Amino acid sequence: MRILPRMNIATASPRFHLGIVTGLRYEATIAEDAIRAAKTPPGDDRVTATCHGPGQARGQSAAKALLDVGATALLSFGVAGGCNPDLPSGTVVIATGVRDLSPDGSGEILYTNRGWQRRLKSLLLGDVLLEEGMIASVAEPATGRDAKRRLYGDGGAIAVDMESAACARVAMEAGIPFMALRVIVDTADTALPPAAMAGLMPDGATRTGPVLRALVARPQDIPGLIRLGLADSRARKALRRAASVASPLFGGI
Repeated sequence: MRILPRMNIATASPRFHLGIVTGLRYEATIAEDAIRAAKTPPGDDRVTATCHGPGQARGQSAAKALLDVGATALLSFGVAGGCNPDLPSGTVVIATGVRDLSPDGSGEILYTNRGWQRRLKSLLLGDVLLEEGMIASVAEPATGRDAKRRLYGDGGAIAVDMESAACARVAMEAGIPFMALRVIVDTADTALPPAAMAGLMPDGATRTGPVLRALVARPQDIPGLIRLGLADSRARKALRRAASVASPLFGGI
C-alpha cells in the first residue's frame, strides 16, 4: 500500500470556483438549493454542482467536467454507508482522507486538504452530529454488515462511498484542493435489502417503481426497507442542514 502526501492548503484567489461532485441527483439538488438560499458567493467566486451518477467512473466523469468549466477545488458531497458501529444514521463525516479500494486503487490513501478540513469543521461544529475520519471508496456498493465492518476493522474507514476516490484523483492530477463531506445513511449494523438497490439508476436518479416490483419477488425485504427509509430521512435532513450551514463555499476558502 502506498500512502500519498496530503494536498496543499488552498489559498484565496480572486476567482475561486468550487466544483461539487455527487453520485445521486437528490444530493446535487440539496447542494444547489443551499447555494441558492445563501445567495451569490462574494466577488467572482462560483459554485457548480454536478451529478453523472454513482460509481468511480461516473464520479471521475463529473469531476473532469467540473475542471472543464473552471473548477479550482473539488468537493465530494452526499450520503454514505456507515462502517464504525458507534456512528448512527445522520452523522456528518468530514473526511481526513479517502482509502481508494477501487480496482486500480490498491488501498492508497488520498488525503484531503487540511486547511479546508479545519474550516469546514469550524462551520459545522455545533450544528450537526459531526465526525472526522477516513472514508473508504469502493467500486461496488458495500451492502453487508461484514463488508462494512471489515472496512472499519482492517483500514479504519468510518464510512464508505463510491465516488470520493475518483474525485480525489482528478483533483490531485489537476493540482487543486479536494474535500469529501458525507452523511451516513445505513449504519455498520445494517444490511441493505436487495430490493433497495433496485431503485438506483445509472444516472443518479432514484425510482420507486423498480423497488416495488422487487418487493413483489422479495416481500421479506419490506421490514428492512422500512428501516432504511427512516434512516434515509434522517440522513437527508442532516445533509440539508450541513449544506445550509456550510454553503455557499463549504469552507473551500
